[in-house]
Amino acid sequence: MTGPSPAPLVELAEISAHAEGAPRPLLDKVGLAVPAGTVVAVVGPSGSGKTTLGLAALGASRAGVSLSGRVLLEGTDLLTLTPAARRTARAGRAAHVPQHPESALDPVRRAEGVLRELAALGHAGRAARRAAASQALAAAGLDRALVHRRFPHQLSGGQQQRLALASALVTGARLLVLDEPTSGLDPSLAQAVGRTVRALADAGTGVLLLSHDLPLVRRTADRALVLEHGRAVEYGPTAELLGPGVRVAGPRVLARHRATRELLAAECRTGTASRTAPVPEGPAAARFGAVTARDIVVRRRSAALLAGPVSLTFPPGSRTALLGPSGSGKTTFARALAGLTAPTSGEVRVDGVPLPARIDRRTTAQRRAVQYVHQNSADSFERHRPMLDQLAATATLLRGLPGGQAQAEAVDMAAALGLGAEQLDRTPDRLSGGQLQRCALVRALAAHPALLVCDEVTSALDTASRERVLDTLPYLLAPAATALLIISHDPSAVRALCTEAVVFDSGRCTRRGPADEVLSLLGPEATTEDTKASGPDQPADRGPGRSAGGPPGGATVRPSPSCG
Repeated sequence: MTGPSPAPLVELAEISAHAEGAPRPLLDKVGLAVPAGTVVAVVGPSGSGKTTLGLAALGASRAGVSLSGRVLLEGTDLLTLTPAARRTARAGRAAHVPQHPESALDPVRRAEGVLRELAALGHAGRAARRAAASQALAAAGLDRALVHRRFPHQLSGGQQQRLALASALVTGARLLVLDEPTSGLDPSLAQAVGRTVRALADAGTGVLLLSHDLPLVRRTADRALVLEHGRAVEYGPTAELLGPGVRVAGPRVLARHRATRELLAAECRTGTASRTAPVPEGPAAARFGAVTARDIVVRRRSAALLAGPVSLTFPPGSRTALLGPSGSGKTTFARALAGLTAPTSGEVRVDGVPLPARIDRRTTAQRRAVQYVHQNSADSFERHRPMLDQLAATATLLRGLPGGQAQAEAVDMAAALGLGAEQLDRTPDRLSGGQLQRCALVRALAAHPALLVCDEVTSALDTASRERVLDTLPYLLAPAATALLIISHDPSAVRALCTEAVVFDSGRCTRRGPADEVLSLLGPEATTEDTKASGPDQPADRGPGRSAGGPPGGATVRPSPSCG
């Protein structure tokens, strides 16, 4: 990762980005070059402009955003071309893996068919295209036999992410723009993706890496740029800018700019202190009793088992983690709790009263009882409606609060999670992935539910925002004594938030107990994003859908075939 830099594959000069009606630019005269064989990382807090800069490197922008400056892709200024000519100029030369992979995957086509079609950009002949597709899947860490006949919705979030990476690799592009390629992946898979990225660069590919994963950046990137409020505030060799990391011996780094120092300081706080759940003076009584899942079983139409039988009880104020490999049924079970996936058998009860299996058959009070925050929250919002209106609507519709009171409550919760009035006045398409994730959390909390289900709720967050969520979430759960169920591949988040852990494998609960004890016993197994499956009918571990719209305690598991 040393030596003279070759000529840039892409060079951005004086790039500015403006959104319609925004008081300040999204990007302000940013310059950047990505030479062949080099990884250039862009880091910075959520909303700093990383995704906008990554799109700009392809001459692209989101709807309502205009670009100025120059984007030279191997000498061709993309901003001077028509949209059709720009696509032609990028074909086979530049590829993009977005933060939300489902936006890059065709929902009605099987994985390998799409890969072979993309392979035609750089490979002639059916055999060559098939070989390229298989190689791309292997490089992305996917087993061809597992995924080649599947549709995107039949894959877990981590598998979708790796399929999107394979879709970029199969084109043979010389420039890759990777937007948060490790979000939602367990540490071992994140390291594998990092090794793939580094190997691609060593083979001559130029990589623009947009990430809040500082360990990944240290392992893979030659140089790093720090963004803050759309401005490039610091740039230089990664080792000099970010140092060796908080758990690695080496020289300490004295970053020149405050924004860089804040990123490093937030990283130092991660996982270094245990958090104790808050017990506010005179906490409000629980609005609901316990949420209980009784012998929940979910099967595909082919009768293949997705999850179950599982029986769990979530008392008011309890905090539970759901762990296990990708495809193990975690998200399927959690969606059944919220009525987003109808179980084949079994039932969900709140305070002893059964809930209808499907959310569209639940009453207002029943919909309020279980709220779900998706790993990818972007699709759960109305694109052109101001965010504050959407957040306040939950408290108005489900709790009957007047509009003004609902808005004030939403503003307070958002501020506690680091979102200001400026962000809440925007529409969702003008917010970053991390900002959307926190907005989804506010919207669900506004219901004062009996149970809040969070699926990888910290995966899109920068280090500082992640720490803020982990510190603040227990306080936001306390007023209604809301129980928490989190699905996570992040052991430090599990330790910070949860007192109990339940492990899934092949759709069944295989282990449960105190969170620290379970994590210590299982080690990496507890959070591995695995690729194993029982066969071609093994299900998606997730699926599309909208959000369903005290003192710590532990989930109790009734003895059953799954946890007996």
